[in-house]
Amino acid sequence: MRKQGLLAAALVSAIVGSAPLAQAESLKVALPQKGNWDTGIVEFGMKAGIFKDAGIEIEPVYTQGGSATVQAVISGSVDVAMQTGLLGLIGAYAKGAPLRVISAAMTGSPDLFWYARADKGIKSLKDADGKTVAYSAAGSSSHLIVLSLIEQAKVKAKPTATGGIPGTYTQVMSGQIDVGWAVPPFGLEDVKAGKVVIVAKGNDVPAIRGETIRVNFVNADALTKKRALLVKFSEAYAKALDWSYSNPKAVEYFAEGAGVTPEIALQSRDQFYPKDALQPYEIKGLDHALQEALEYKFIPRAMTEKEVAGLFDILAPKPK
Repeated sequence: MRKQGLLAAALVSAIVGSAPLAQAESLKVALPQKGNWDTGIVEFGMKAGIFKDAGIEIEPVYTQGGSATVQAVISGSVDVAMQTGLLGLIGAYAKGAPLRVISAAMTGSPDLFWYARADKGIKSLKDADGKTVAYSAAGSSSHLIVLSLIEQAKVKAKPTATGGIPGTYTQVMSGQIDVGWAVPPFGLEDVKAGKVVIVAKGNDVPAIRGETIRVNFVNADALTKKRALLVKFSEAYAKALDWSYSNPKAVEYFAEGAGVTPEIALQSRDQFYPKDALQPYEIKGLDHALQEALEYKFIPRAMTEKEVAGLFDILAPKPK
């Protein structure tokens, strides 16, 4: 009898041991501007197994940013979108779009810069009167910042949507656009070689330095249906962010994805992407963002923080 009991126990153990593990839950995640450090945090977390350990399978979807990303979330073709301009979301929310911001993504704009061909004689935006100045897409953070930079320089430049960073570079070098936009590591080697000159940086606008300009967001319906999963995603994202600044493997992944040397990748991260700027826990400077939204016609009338409070449902866990 004892032998039969042992055999039965072994059989049960074998059945339990052979049972399939719970399947990972899938999320489609929109990543604007492939190859950037900030949008790469999700990719680094995937390669490090952080999302897998959380039971999440990430399906990355790459976009040009701005309104196209917002529409992808509204339509439900993606579950989460990263690093998207807050002003565009405020404008969409004011029109009734079912969107919810689940975390901050970029405070200030230490990464964005604008450049011109060295032979064009444009040394700053004060030299850009009547010139075309690029941004990625309507509603993007580069759109907001270029409007602010032009206003600050007091010139009548022409803000022009040019899409992604490589395509913008082609337009600048061919003479179609006078001033292009980029983020490191793109363009740093050309700056060093004297082919292009940096004429402005995002943080040249003082008011922007302490303002959340990009956020991570979802569809309101998806948040209701998948809240537990999105909480897990936000927790895993915060872990991936910490890992990316503590493990040298992240710089290797960044260099590989951007097609640059590890030295350029490290310079880009350390000089243009301070970790504090990527904090996901707090929306900062919302009062100023609402002023900008009105000034640049993202919203038709002045709105208070209370009126847009429903846009925000921060899921990122605050550090202990």
